[in-house]
Amino acid sequence: MDIRAIGERVRTERERAGLNQRDLARLAELPQPTLARIELGTRTQLTVAELDRIATALGIPLTDLTRGNPVRERIRIAARIGQAEPEATAAAVRQAVDILVLDDRLDQLAAPHRAPDTTAPELPDPGLPPDAQGQGLARTVRYLLDLGGAPLADPGELAERLTSADTAVLDFPAGIDGFTITDPVRGVVLITVGSRAVAERQRFTFAHELGHLLFGDGAHSDAVSACRTPAEIRCDAFARHLLAPQDGIRAWLGPAHGPLDERACALLARHFGVSLMVILIQLQHLGLLTATQVDTLRGPTGAQLARRYGWGWQYECEQEAARTRRPPRRVLERATIAYRADRLGIRALARLEGRDPEDLEIGLADAGISPCPANIRHADLGRLLTRARTSEEA
Repeated sequence: MDIRAIGERVRTERERAGLNQRDLARLAELPQPTLARIELGTRTQLTVAELDRIATALGIPLTDLTRGNPVRERIRIAARIGQAEPEATAAAVRQAVDILVLDDRLDQLAAPHRAPDTTAPELPDPGLPPDAQGQGLARTVRYLLDLGGAPLADPGELAERLTSADTAVLDFPAGIDGFTITDPVRGVVLITVGSRAVAERQRFTFAHELGHLLFGDGAHSDAVSACRTPAEIRCDAFARHLLAPQDGIRAWLGPAHGPLDERACALLARHFGVSLMVILIQLQHLGLLTATQVDTLRGPTGAQLARRYGWGWQYECEQEAARTRRPPRRVLERATIAYRADRLGIRALARLEGRDPEDLEIGLADAGISPCPANIRHADLGRLLTRARTSEEA
C-alpha cells in the first residue's frame, strides 16, 4: 500500500465530509494521534481493519481510500465561472463531483434506474446565424412539449424530462453560475446552478445549459464576459426564447397594449420568471422597443422592481426558496432507498441533502424510513427499486 497516498485520501475525504480529526477519530473509534499519523503518512503499521473503520465512518467504500475514486479522474466539466477565484471554482466543482461519485457508488450498491431516454428534438440549420439557431431550437422544444407561449414552470425539471440529465442547486461561491458535469463512462450528466444566484438567473442558467446539451456542444467553458462565442450566443438565444417566447409576449401584451414603460416590462419579467434584461432584449427583437429605450429602461434589479410594483414579499419568498440546496431528485431517491435497505449510511445521505445527520435521521424515521433488518434488506431494496422504475417509466 502507498501509505502516503492513502493518508492524503483520508484527509481529503474527511474535509469533504466536513469533519475535523477529532470527529472522525471518534466515529472510527481510533485515537486522534493515530488518525493524525495516518493522514501524514507516517504510520507504517496501517491495517485494512483501521481503514475500513475510517471508510465506514466517512460513509464511503474502502476502495476510495486504498485506490482512489475513478469517477473524479474521468469527469468532464463545462462551467459558467464569471469572475470567481480558482480556489472557489475548485471548491464548487468538488460539490458537484461528489454527487457523481455517490451516484456511481449507488450503481454498485443497487440496480440502477434512470428516466427513459427521450427523442432529441431536431436541430435547426447550422448555417443559420447563432441567434436564429437558438430561437429555432426553443420553438421546436416548446412545440414538442405542447408549451405554447405559456411561462415555463421549472427549467431544471424540463432538462431532466428532455435529456435524462440530473439537475441540482448547490451552495457555490458568488460569481459561479453553475456547471455541467459529465461522466462519459456511465453517460450521466449533471447540471448544477449556484444557490447564491437569484431565482431568475438560476432559471436562465438551467435553460442555457440545456441548450448546450441539445446542441451537442460537449465539454465547453463558459467564461462570462463580453466576448461570446457563437455557441454561447445561440444558447443565450435558446434560453431567452424558451423562457420568454415571442408569441407568449405578444399574447400577454394583447393587440391594444399601452406604452411599454418600466412597469409593463417589469410585469412581463415577473410573468415569465426572467430578468428585466431578457424581456428588454426580446421586446427589441420584436420591434417594440428601440435600442435607446432599452438603454433607458435597463438597470433596476428584480428586487427593486418587485418592491416598486407590489410583489416584494412574493419575490423575497422565491429568492429564499432559490437559496435552498436542492440535490438531484433521482439521486436522492436512490440514496434514500439504499439507506432504507441499510446499504448507505446516514452521513452519506445527509451530505447529499446538506443536512445535519441526526436531524435527518429523525426526519426520516418520522416518515417511516429506517434501515431494514439485515435478513430482508436485499429483497426490500430490489422491491423498492422496481417500484421506482415502474413509477418513473409510467
